[in-house]
Amino acid sequence: RRRRPPPPQSPLEKVAAQEELGLPQLAGRWFLVGMASRCSYLAEHSHRLEATAVTVTVPDGQSLAISTFRKLDGMCWEIKQRYLPAQAHGRFLLKGHGYGSKVDMVVGETDHSSYAILYYQKGRSISVKLYGRTSRVSDAIVDKFEQRVRAVGLSEDMTYFFPTYGFCDSADEFHVLD
Repeated sequence: RRRRPPPPQSPLEKVAAQEELGLPQLAGRWFLVGMASRCSYLAEHSHRLEATAVTVTVPDGQSLAISTFRKLDGMCWEIKQRYLPAQAHGRFLLKGHGYGSKVDMVVGETDHSSYAILYYQKGRSISVKLYGRTSRVSDAIVDKFEQRVRAVGLSEDMTYFFPTYGFCDSADEFHVLD
């Protein structure tokens, strides 16, 4: 009887999580600086990217509650997500509704005070996001981000940088998605 080959390793399993990750130090406001993804929607609509800010809290010392503030059709929306701790340190899971809707996330690298590089995987698709404590980060950090992007098989033409102005500070109560 032939044995079935092991399932292929997911792209995220090859990504190392930040060694000295202090969740309380991740808390606070971050700005989405750049993102790399094979997402066709992103490629087609990259000219319409909106400034995006997130607020991270650590409600129980082990999970991350992330509120994303971004504009959609000129209105500020808040999207609330709760990333639960996964099996290993620095790895998290966002549970969605329905089959195939979970998102795995790894905090790949951060200095807690100026930048964070996060990896996301939904299904077999991986994306990498660069966050900064300010809307602009140093060239050295951008270079580091671009190296990490190439390391997971994404390329420059799949990398998008976000506007550094026009951030939402809040959303009205009718524009909150849990």
